[in-house]
Amino acid sequence: MTPLISVIVNCHNGEKYLEKCILSIINQKYQNLEIIFFDNFSSDKSKAIIKKFNDKRIKYFYSDIKLSLYKARNEAIKKTSGSLIAFLDVDDWWDKNYLSTKEIYFVNKKYDYFYSNVLKYFEKKNYYNKYKKFNFPEGVIYKFLAKDYFIIISGLIIRKEILEKENYFNENYNIIGDYDLIMKISKYAIAKGFNESLVTYRVHEKNFSKLNQKMYFEEYKDWFEKQSLQYDENFQEHKRYFLCNLMKLEIIYLLYQRKTLSLLTKIIRIPNLLLKLKFLLAFFVPSKFINFFRK
Repeated sequence: MTPLISVIVNCHNGEKYLEKCILSIINQKYQNLEIIFFDNFSSDKSKAIIKKFNDKRIKYFYSDIKLSLYKARNEAIKKTSGSLIAFLDVDDWWDKNYLSTKEIYFVNKKYDYFYSNVLKYFEKKNYYNKYKKFNFPEGVIYKFLAKDYFIIISGLIIRKEILEKENYFNENYNIIGDYDLIMKISKYAIAKGFNESLVTYRVHEKNFSKLNQKMYFEEYKDWFEKQSLQYDENFQEHKRYFLCNLMKLEIIYLLYQRKTLSLLTKIIRIPNLLLKLKFLLAFFVPSKFINFFRK
């Protein structure tokens, strides 16, 4: 028997993208699912749009105060009935085969969570780009994620018992809560990766606002410092990769602010030659092209 999958859609004023997102779930070939639609104090037409769908699998919940992102995710998880939890952000969407291609693995208790490659859709330029171009590893993948983090939450499916074991998402974060959770479970949980790009992640201006870049850098710095204070063999063994990532995030954040001589000095001091050349190029191109240097 196929397990029930609870698909969580968190929404705050998502009327622009909502219909495409929900249709992509309803039209899945894999039908044993429920949709937990968590309306996080929307003031637009999100509720009216979701109520138009005549599908008993949709369960609507409304918060009468604006919650932080990961508080909202956690509240939605508590409403689920499925043994598997999937996430789909309201501005993203799935191919109709997204769940069905994984069905044979869902019943195999060997795997604790599943992640997929994604297509990045650049809204402003109206073009698509595959996120990663290699076969995704399976098993305990902490070392792979330390070197190059490649999991996007709209392509994540996780057993509920794993979420419960970790007490869900850390609500102190606003941007990196999913990163924090995945890095914790990747030390022991068994992952199954899928190279097919059956998830589309929408890239728009809100993703890369100056405020988001600042918050991303500050939260990652906080995470790094807390990890450094704990004696964790996994983290200590791969600390150089996390430090490099922290450096990258700081430079990206500073590139969005103002290009200064001190920033140029930071870039020149990067030990990795390819990374150094990449950010030197980013330093000298117009700011509107910085997004292309994030990966």
